Amino acid sequence: MSDLILLEHLTKVFMKDNETFKAVDDISLNVKKGEIVALLGPSGCGKTTILRMIAGFERPTAGRVILEGQDITALEPNKRKIGFVFQNYALFPHMNVFDNVSYGLKIRRFSQEEIRKKTHEVLEMVGLKGVEKRFINELSGGEQQRVALARAFVINPKVLLMDEPLSNLDAKLRIYMRAEIRRLQKLLGITCIYVTHDQKEALSIADRIAVMNKGKIEQVAPPFELYTEPKSLFVADFIGQANIFEGKVIAFKDGRLEVSIYDRVISARFTSSSEFKIGARVALVVRPEAVNLTRSDESALKGRILSSVFVGDRMEYQIELEPGHLIHAFIPYSQETVRFSHGEEVGILIDPESVLVMPF
Repeated sequence: MSDLILLEHLTKVFMKDNETFKAVDDISLNVKKGEIVALLGPSGCGKTTILRMIAGFERPTAGRVILEGQDITALEPNKRKIGFVFQNYALFPHMNVFDNVSYGLKIRRFSQEEIRKKTHEVLEMVGLKGVEKRFINELSGGEQQRVALARAFVINPKVLLMDEPLSNLDAKLRIYMRAEIRRLQKLLGITCIYVTHDQKEALSIADRIAVMNKGKIEQVAPPFELYTEPKSLFVADFIGQANIFEGKVIAFKDGRLEVSIYDRVISARFTSSSEFKIGARVALVVRPEAVNLTRSDESALKGRILSSVFVGDRMEYQIELEPGHLIHAFIPYSQETVRFSHGEEVGILIDPESVLVMPF
């Protein structure tokens, strides 16, 4: 798959209170044809600013935007063949569904027959057949979101930019719509850059995720690799949930590190790019689903249950190892699952294959 869009050393500097700050700090990224790449990170990390520079709504302070080998950095937004789905949808309240969706075709001077045909095709594709004459205020949030998608799809953009498109929907509808967006994007083969602060959304919808922090990209990788092989503590902590503990390297054994933590020894794997020495201070990253609990005395660690929450498919426990030091455990729930009570003393079993050691 060839690269459709390239961002080369993109930087955006803003002035605020007579001081400059870098909203985007020298980022480079490639997006392949037909791929969904998610920009994921906390509020204020520069995600939306990147989208706006790609769309042409903001001019970069430095760097270039390349589309199909052409430098479009200085090109006007209406000449870029790029679609944009905004967070608030930006639909026209005085127009019905048909007119909202067909608007882009009209300003591009398609014939009436082409407008009618293309608009009806895309409305049927997004499940809005039969509501063409309704106005925006007569639609549910999910229907409005589909109208915004249809309006973007109908012009057949080379790249579709989506800025937090599901943030206004309720939780159940968000789950449904993220699967629907991925289905439609793959059906049409549209290249998509998708901005979100919701890591579950990014994991479920993207082919690759670029995790951002303070205007920089920390790591770009497919969802599974990002979750299992984070390259920094920020990524490990931001993607999913992670227990992060301080430990000390005491030995190397069979290609793994032996790390001392709370007067116990934990075996841990490490990324090939990291180098450690005996006695080095390190961070242990343990996912909650890699933690199991027992009433036996055969565990490496001991703790006391501080909270126990049932969330349907699993039990979520918060365990105190010692005052001020906590570990979280997610235990899949079934009728045979052993349940632990508040205040109960438990043994903590950690799957050594799921422990990752990283530099502090």
